Amino acid sequence: MIVARNMDYDDVLNAVKGRAVSVWTCNTCAKMCNGIGGKQSADRLADKLREDGVNVVASASVSAACLMQKVCSKKEEMTGADIIISLTCDTGAICASNAFKKDILVPLATLGHGFVDDDGSLTVTLSTSVRAPTPFGNAAKEKGTSTDPLV
Repeated sequence: MIVARNMDYDDVLNAVKGRAVSVWTCNTCAKMCNGIGGKQSADRLADKLREDGVNVVASASVSAACLMQKVCSKKEEMTGADIIISLTCDTGAICASNAFKKDILVPLATLGHGFVDDDGSLTVTLSTSVRAPTPFGNAAKEKGTSTDPLV
């Protein structure tokens, strides 16, 4: 799945102020999308939120946030949170919601399926046509999203 950022940092900050927060992410698809997700991105976001006075209780990741067994293995880490920021695709956010039973904030939009090309660039298939791949940056721009991490 190819994801892009559809919220700015200030919007995320305002949405979670006054709440206990965990940052949740996937180390596969979301990480490959220019580091929008992945453990390093989640930790950077958690650190920045803490600097801005947010009570961040955890930052956790799994290799694939769409596999419930992996997601459920992190339940204990999420117990202290009121809200979870999910740096995952839509499916990963749904899995987190089902597993953790917490409010989920998803500052990313799933653009569609995609692949990493021979040169390392991301390509999105926005339709069912196999003849219509779109470069990641173009797909994100079409959807009004950004291809860079929150922080």
